[in-house]
Amino acid sequence: MRVIVVDDEQPAREELAWLLGQCEGVVVVGQFASARKAAEQLEAMAEPVDLCFLDVDMPGLDGVRLAQLWHDRLGEEMPLIAFVTAYEEHAVDAFSLDAVDYLLKPVRLSRLEKTLHRARRRRGAGGDLPAELGDSNSAPLERISVEKLGQYHVIATDQILWIEADEGFATVHTDQGAHLTDFSLKFLEENLDTEHFFRCHRSFIVRLDAITRITPVGSGTYRLVVGQNSDDDQAIPLARSRAPELKARIPWSANVL
Repeated sequence: MRVIVVDDEQPAREELAWLLGQCEGVVVVGQFASARKAAEQLEAMAEPVDLCFLDVDMPGLDGVRLAQLWHDRLGEEMPLIAFVTAYEEHAVDAFSLDAVDYLLKPVRLSRLEKTLHRARRRRGAGGDLPAELGDSNSAPLERISVEKLGQYHVIATDQILWIEADEGFATVHTDQGAHLTDFSLKFLEENLDTEHFFRCHRSFIVRLDAITRITPVGSGTYRLVVGQNSDDDQAIPLARSRAPELKARIPWSANVL
């Protein structure tokens, strides 16, 4: 993926470029200190740019206005835009321009990787992210596919141990590792088999037969240890309000000896 970074602050620009350099399959082909310079250079580049990380608040021509100009002049040939800013109030303008993401400074590597994942999905779908149109009356999902470096790897749902939501994205955990998706937790909850999967917390779904231990942590709360090789440090939370339903589905028995 060919990427450019546009930010009038040199430290922020170089930090973001350095983080992008840690991401597999990404090449930073340009860094620009102004929106005007980026506009001039983009059209002169021999190869198209896939994604532009664009600061919103810059002197003169700002990031939102630059994105509008690119949209009007380049249409479908414009790069995807990920806005980067220290200010949340610009988010409405950003997403009205169909931005692929909106990042708040300072940018974390884990958050940046989610943006790149979303951009790859959009590029692979010809400009449109797949809609989450799951029908609750349809058969439960038996498998999902996750993208990695342009290929889609199929995961059977019975391989899933648990699913964790972070900033709107769901990460699927299996014995083979973690797989970042751009599914929402709500979509997965509605489309996985409820006989086998349980929403144990607002940010977690667990496969019931993957639970190996239920560990009290005080005040009526618990942690769920999943998988044969997991330990308590990797356990996931069970919300107090969800404990009665889990007890009904996996009856708890005290030691009578």
